[in-house]
Amino acid sequence: MPHNAFLLVQGVVAALILFAFPWPGLADGPKRVVTLAEAYRLAIENHEYVRMAEEGVSQADANYDKALSQLLPKLNAEGSYTVYSKEVKSGTFTIQPDDSSRIDVKLTQPLYSGGREWAARRQAALTLEKMRLGGKGAQEAVMRAVARAYFGALKAVKDVEIKKAALKRAYERRKVAEARLKAGELTKSAVLRAEAVVAGAEADLIKADGEHVNARNLLKRLVGISEDFDLVEPPMKLMLWPGHEEAVKTAYANRLDYRQSILEKDALEAGVDYAKSGYYPSLRLEGAYSWKEQDPRTTFFQKESIYGAVVLSFPIFEGGLRIAEVSEARSKFRDADFKRLALKRDMELQITEAVNRMTTAKAVIESYKRQRAFAEEDYKMVFEQFKYGLATMVDIIDADSTLISAQSSFMNSTYDYELSKLEYKAVIGALLEELESGRDYPQQGK
Repeated sequence: MPHNAFLLVQGVVAALILFAFPWPGLADGPKRVVTLAEAYRLAIENHEYVRMAEEGVSQADANYDKALSQLLPKLNAEGSYTVYSKEVKSGTFTIQPDDSSRIDVKLTQPLYSGGREWAARRQAALTLEKMRLGGKGAQEAVMRAVARAYFGALKAVKDVEIKKAALKRAYERRKVAEARLKAGELTKSAVLRAEAVVAGAEADLIKADGEHVNARNLLKRLVGISEDFDLVEPPMKLMLWPGHEEAVKTAYANRLDYRQSILEKDALEAGVDYAKSGYYPSLRLEGAYSWKEQDPRTTFFQKESIYGAVVLSFPIFEGGLRIAEVSEARSKFRDADFKRLALKRDMELQITEAVNRMTTAKAVIESYKRQRAFAEEDYKMVFEQFKYGLATMVDIIDADSTLISAQSSFMNSTYDYELSKLEYKAVIGALLEELESGRDYPQQGK
C-alpha cells in the first residue's frame, strides 16, 4: 500500500476512535448532573435491596402483632344445623329429632402460662427493632456500593482522558518521525515503531472507553436511572479523625450491625424464657353461651346454657420436648454472644485498617503529584530533544510510558483517598448519619 494511502487509513481510524464513541464532554445538549449525595438518595429510593429490607420490617411488625394477640382474649362463635335420617323415640321419650340448630359463643382469656406470652412479646419487640436497624443497614450497604461505583466511574472518566492525551502525543511523535524520515534523519524502523505505538494507544483508548461504559452502567443500575448524566468530582479535603479508643466508642454507639447483635442477643435471651415457660402450668378463664333448637324437641332438651370456668393445665411428660427446646434456646443465646464478641473484635481491627488505608492514601498523593509533574516536564524536554535529533525513539516512548503511569497513579491515589474516607466513616457508623443530618464528618483544608 502506498505510504500516503496508509496515512489516510490511519487518519480515518483515528477519527473513528476519537469521535465515534460518547467520550465525556462530546455529547450534544446539557446532561443531568448527579452529585454523590444525590446518587445516595436515588439509590436508597430505588434499589431493591432497600425495598426488601423494608418488607422485612413489615413482616417483623406483623409478627409483633401476632405476639401481642396472645395476651388478648379470644372470642369464637360457631353455628351448626343438623338433619337426621329420622326421628327416634323410646316409648314416650324422644331421643333423636328430625333436625337441630345450635349456636355457641365462647370467650377465652389466658391468665398465666409461665410467662410464655410476655416472653414472646418481648422477643418480637426486640426482633422488630433489630429489623428496623437492618433496614438502615441496607441503606448504608447500598451507599457504600454507590460510593465505590461513583468513584469507579470518575476513575474511568479520568482514564479515558489520560488515554486520549496519550494517543494525541503518539500522533505528534509519529508526525515528527515521518518528517525526520523525509529529512533523512531517521530510519524506517523508527517510523514503524511510532506507528506501532499509535496502534497500541488506540487500543488502550478503546479499552478505556469500554471500562468507562461498564462503570457508568453499574452506577446507573445502583441509582436506578436510565438517562445519561455527568458526575461531579467532590473537592478533596483532608479529614480529621479521633484517636483509636474514641473511634471504637463511636463505632459501638453507632454501628448498626453491632447494635443489631445486641438486640439479637437480648431477643434470644427472651427465647430462653419462652422455652422455660413450658415447664410451668397454664391458667385460663373460659366463658360460653350456647343456644339450641330441635324439631321435635327431645325429652330433656335445654334451649340455652351459660357457663364459666377456670382451667388449670399442668404439663407432666412430653417425651423430653421441653428439655430439648430449652437446651436449643440456650445454645442459640450463647452462639449470639460469641458472634457479638467476634464482631466487636473485628470492628476494632476494621477501624485500625481503615485509618491505615486513609493515612497511606493521603501520604502517597503528594508523592504521586510530584512524580506526575516531573514526568510531564521530562516528556516535554525529551520530545523537544527528539524533534531535533537529540533523543531516540526509545527515549521518547519511555518518557511517555512514565508519564502515563504517573498520571494514572496520581488519579488512582486521589480517588482511593476519597474512598478510604468513606470506608472509615462506614466502619465507625457515621456514613448514614452524615447523609441523614446533611453534615459532613469533621474535615480540614483542601
